[in-house]
Amino acid sequence: MGKYIPRDTLHREIHSKIHDIPCPNGRECKEAFETLLKLERLGAIDIVNDTCEQRLDFLIKLWKDKCPATVAILQWQKDVISKYYGRE
Repeated sequence: MGKYIPRDTLHREIHSKIHDIPCPNGRECKEAFETLLKLERLGAIDIVNDTCEQRLDFLIKLWKDKCPATVAILQWQKDVISKYYGRE
């Protein structure tokens, strides 16, 4: 899921406001991982070219109904990233 982001600007801004992201339970994390692998095999995601926002959208969609606290923080992070890159 990792993507490079500028450490001295965007990364610092995110961490200045977010210290912890509520972690879904193990079952939800396993489902996300397995879904990610399946979509990669199908060519539905591009591990090199997908944007940070696309990666976050994947988790937001997957956990929308099951992990609302996690989704709220991920959505906020996505908004910060979109503004930083001028894609809002």
